[in-house]
Amino acid sequence: MQLKIDALKPGMVLARSVYNQQDLLLLEKGTALTKKRIWMLKTWGIDQVNVKGRGQKAEAADAEVEFETHASIEKELQAKFADVLDDPIMEAIMKAAARQLQKGLTHPDKPDEST
Repeated sequence: MQLKIDALKPGMVLARSVYNQQDLLLLEKGTALTKKRIWMLKTWGIDQVNVKGRGQKAEAADAEVEFETHASIEKELQAKFADVLDDPIMEAIMKAAARQLQKGLTHPDKPDEST
């Protein structure tokens, strides 16, 4: 899948090696992108690269699942906090819980930094 440099995100993997204007190898195929590597590509004037990916339909399906999951979390928390939502503190706790649950679903491998 070919992406413009501004659409790249850390963690994406190159599907093809990237060369500069003088045909010098910048990054090899299979290299995982980092913020620094993306910045380097921009510095060299690279405007797009090929990355491994599943395509737009699969990404759209993932976004739909994420939206449905977020809606499900909101609905479940609304039910659990229904009796106390008139209290602003409890409402804030419910919103914080929703953020934590959503973060846990979108970044399950990332440790909780609040502890």
